Amino acid sequence: MEDLAQLHAKLDRAQAVIEKGIGHLTNQRALFADGLAEGRELTQSHDLLSKLEDIQFLHVRDRDRLRRELDGAIAGKKLRLIR
Repeated sequence: MEDLAQLHAKLDRAQAVIEKGIGHLTNQRALFADGLAEGRELTQSHDLLSKLEDIQFLHVRDRDRLRRELDGAIAGKKLRLIR
C-alpha cells in the first residue's frame, strides 16, 4: 500500500492536470463559439471538443478515486492510533 505522502503527491498531480484541462477546455469552447458565430463548419471541432470533455471527465474521476483512497488511508491510520 502506498504511504500517505505518495497519495498526496498523486492527488496534487491529478488536481494540477484538471486545472490545466479547465484552461484548455475554456479556450477550445471560446474558439468553438467564435466559429459558430462566423458560420463555419464545425463538425470535427465539435467531435474534438467532445473528446476533450470526455478526457477531462476521466481525469476528474481519477482525482476523486485518489481522494477516496487517501481519505480511507487516513481513516485507517486514525483507527490504528486509537486502538
